[in-house]
Amino acid sequence: MDNHIITILQNFEKPTADFLQGKECLICLETFDLESNKFLKLPCKCSSSVYHIDCILKLLNSGINKNFCPHCKTKYEIHLQQIQTPSATLDQENINLRTRKISHILFIHILINSLMNVVNISLSEDEYHKNVPNIMSKILLICYFGKVLVNCFIVFRLKFDYEKIVSDLNFSYMIQTILFILLIALLSIIKKNYNTIFILSNNVIFCFSDLAFRTIIECKITNRIYIA
Repeated sequence: MDNHIITILQNFEKPTADFLQGKECLICLETFDLESNKFLKLPCKCSSSVYHIDCILKLLNSGINKNFCPHCKTKYEIHLQQIQTPSATLDQENINLRTRKISHILFIHILINSLMNVVNISLSEDEYHKNVPNIMSKILLICYFGKVLVNCFIVFRLKFDYEKIVSDLNFSYMIQTILFILLIALLSIIKKNYNTIFILSNNVIFCFSDLAFRTIIECKITNRIYIA
């Protein structure tokens, strides 16, 4: 970014030796070295419009809308979409970091969640054949298949956007919470055996692992941003 700004500044008009006579840069208060050629004349062309290129560069990087003559306050065009301050650059790095990490959380969640629901489908089918079939068991089995398809859909439409990823993650959590409630309701009305206990344990272990991974990653993100 700085090299691009310097290139633009170097294209500004160069002051003559007569114009420089007796003048100093109002930013650093130092005189001009005629041989260095590291100075420019701002488009306002006021009596003190000559500055060192490095001084103007520091002024531009000090904040937004700093493209003006320090003497007469006349603004000039710099033709850049945005001049990022160190603070803005740091904020963007933090956003990129959060987006990368939340995408990792989503991928691990989808992997764990899909594996959990595949196990649920297998165990539920066994339980369905062993017990008297009821409408709730059929609905739950269909929902497990549907959740696996939803996971695939989330992965295929994934974009590198923090808000979108968080939205997809929360949507997945909401659906899985509803399925867990349906599972508890179903297990409360059927005969308890090792298979039903294993189904419940499978959901608890996988969900705990998923939430533990997210908690650890988010704590690391918070600590890294705080240290920075």
